[in-house]
Amino acid sequence: MPKGVVRKALQGFHPYVPGEQPPDGAGWVKLNTNESPLPPSTRVLEAIKAAADDSLRLYPSPTAAPAREAIARRFGLEPSQVTVGNGGDELIELCFRAFAGAGDTVAFPTPTYPLFEPLCRIHEAEASRHPTEDFAELPPSLGPDPSPLKFIVNPNSPTGALFDAHHVEAAVAASSGVVAIDEAYVDFAPRSALDLLASRGNVLLLRTFSKSYGLAGMRIGFALGSRELIEALDSVKDSYSVDRLAIVAAVAAIEDEAHHRGLVEEVVRNRGELARSLRGLRFEVVDSATNFVFARPPMPAAQVVAALRERQVLVRHYDREPIAGWIRITVGTREQHEKLLAGLKEILG
Repeated sequence: MPKGVVRKALQGFHPYVPGEQPPDGAGWVKLNTNESPLPPSTRVLEAIKAAADDSLRLYPSPTAAPAREAIARRFGLEPSQVTVGNGGDELIELCFRAFAGAGDTVAFPTPTYPLFEPLCRIHEAEASRHPTEDFAELPPSLGPDPSPLKFIVNPNSPTGALFDAHHVEAAVAASSGVVAIDEAYVDFAPRSALDLLASRGNVLLLRTFSKSYGLAGMRIGFALGSRELIEALDSVKDSYSVDRLAIVAAVAAIEDEAHHRGLVEEVVRNRGELARSLRGLRFEVVDSATNFVFARPPMPAAQVVAALRERQVLVRHYDREPIAGWIRITVGTREQHEKLLAGLKEILG
């Protein structure tokens, strides 16, 4: 695209780059995008098959009402306290549309989800960054920051660390604007910020079906909050952003809690085994509350990642400070871990 037709705010713009997606069934051990190692509930697959009929010629519910109602039942909320989006990323973008205009600041701890930076550029907002201490401590400077919109990813990505609940609540209490707590990975953690919804009217919780429900391919996210904040998100959302199949998948997934808990327990068990194995190979490993492990190898990370790729094993590498030299490894199956660890032993010599 010719430079002259791009908005000045986007000149020199660096978009968010998702993890590499090799062709399905090509033999890769894919541990770079935090997808579920286990399939979704059979009830979800049955619901999708049943909905794949001639009704697909019709638009879906514009509010994704069946999904909202099922999610509200699951969390003991009213449907007016829930909205549904095309993955968690759409909900993050809706927060920018609703709560941060051009020239406003948007605050977040760093390092964190790298989508926030390009969204600030797109919406012509200024990023207000608050560095964390040893990846694990929520910066005390975040609460007093006067930004009208703040994000806290908890558990955090890409580090996997879980911020202290009291520090999160203190940051919310000190904030005059909206605090969006991205809980994409919270089902793998020992606690969430759900209780804050009853006491703090400026909190939004952002969740996803991509991780702990095994539905990354369906692109379904949801937000929980006060009726006023949910109405604000709804007022700026695109029409029909959640399709018919995604809506029925969300309902079936949220209602099959037994499958959901089984998937989470398997990931948590495998996560512990993987972290211990990596420490045995002299990796530095951050305690994880997610479905991935953040680790620094005992040799240059770029070399490790490249050598793993030659063995058809994909992990995520970060080359910017303060996380340069670290890699993020999705928790997979035991069989995937065996191939990963065998490759690492060869690479590390």
